[in-house]
Amino acid sequence: MEEVLAKYFSGEATKDEITLVESWRSESKTNANAFFEAKNVWVDAQQETAAPKHILNEILREPQAKQVPFILKNWVKYASAAVLVLAISLLFVLNQNQTDSTYTNQELSDGSEIALHGSSTMEILKMNESVREVSVSGKAYFNIERDESRPFIIHTDNALIKVLGTSFLVKSSESSTEVCVESGLVEFTKDVNGSNGVSVKLAKGEMGLITNNNVGIVKRNNSDLNYLAWKTKVMTFESTPMSQVEKILEDVYGIDVQFENPAFKNCKLTAKFNKKKVKEALEIISRTFKIEYEYSDGKAVLKGLGC
Repeated sequence: MEEVLAKYFSGEATKDEITLVESWRSESKTNANAFFEAKNVWVDAQQETAAPKHILNEILREPQAKQVPFILKNWVKYASAAVLVLAISLLFVLNQNQTDSTYTNQELSDGSEIALHGSSTMEILKMNESVREVSVSGKAYFNIERDESRPFIIHTDNALIKVLGTSFLVKSSESSTEVCVESGLVEFTKDVNGSNGVSVKLAKGEMGLITNNNVGIVKRNNSDLNYLAWKTKVMTFESTPMSQVEKILEDVYGIDVQFENPAFKNCKLTAKFNKKKVKEALEIISRTFKIEYEYSDGKAVLKGLGC
């Protein structure tokens, strides 16, 4: 796959290889992470100048290689490809150990950044001189590059979201769409079968909810301290029932949390986790409630009365 990716980024891949790469990329968040990191490596490699011969030989593992006259352009091309293959191989190894990551980052051509949670998907519909338009399913955080001449439009199954430049969270399913605004102003519109209906403006700190069962839009202040925890890895609990802590841990770390004693779900936790690894978070909980836990293969079992 490393060599195929190198050909994909350089524009030399066959149709079958392009299909292979895009299919592999969509299989899992680990693959998606590796793809976008490899892409960044490739872009950086194209900006490099020719490397000394002994460095290239080391990369290619050919310390005894004969001196071959390269035209500078081709020499840099092959050196970049070699660096890319090596870097991608390292990324694959690193990504296997990054089990705490539950999202992938994407950067659009206009400079906007999107973080896709878990198995969420995004499709670019239009990206031209007059409009930027995408569709999204699942949960995604948008940091949109401001462009007053080109609005940014997001489609979900039942809503339309329009901005010029702002940051916000979109959580969508077949039956509902929720928007939480972190900065700027968002226009949130109910959209049923392509027919636009009621619309509201959402400012920083506000959230809006559209469901198929309601005619209007629910608008209120966003009181959820952990709505972006899956991205920031910062969790704040203030007398929070463990039944809610369970859901947040699963959302942030992509794990399955179980309680040996169902009554433990009623215990309340007050704590703040700042970019903790999953085992560190579980250790803090176990010490707080004087319990034990087991963690293996993405499954955490909390054992004990708790409170």
